[in-house]
Amino acid sequence: MNARQPTRRNVLRLGGGLVLAKTLGCDTLANIDLPFNNGVVAFRRSGRGRHVSNAAKRHNANHVYATEAVAAADLAHPGDKSKIVEVVISRGLFNRLFANGRTAVDLRRMS
Repeated sequence: MNARQPTRRNVLRLGGGLVLAKTLGCDTLANIDLPFNNGVVAFRRSGRGRHVSNAAKRHNANHVYATEAVAAADLAHPGDKSKIVEVVISRGLFNRLFANGRTAVDLRRMS
């Protein structure tokens, strides 16, 4: 599935955001940092639907990559069968994660 296609989860998030904005008395949605508003594509590895090792599961759960090539090169071990998937994250989060030229981030090491 294309990361930019509307999914049920994104539609529910949008609806919840609109209700919250209306409840808080916001007149505009320009200040709300939604994933599809100014979103950026990042990459993760996923073992979903595949038989992968526990090491690969832990590795996949904690790593985010700026490019698909970096994600393809960072295997948990030589036999890792995980696939690469796109995720859309906000521009602000992308800039925080991949500051100073980083291309791969281990979320366990982030402060």
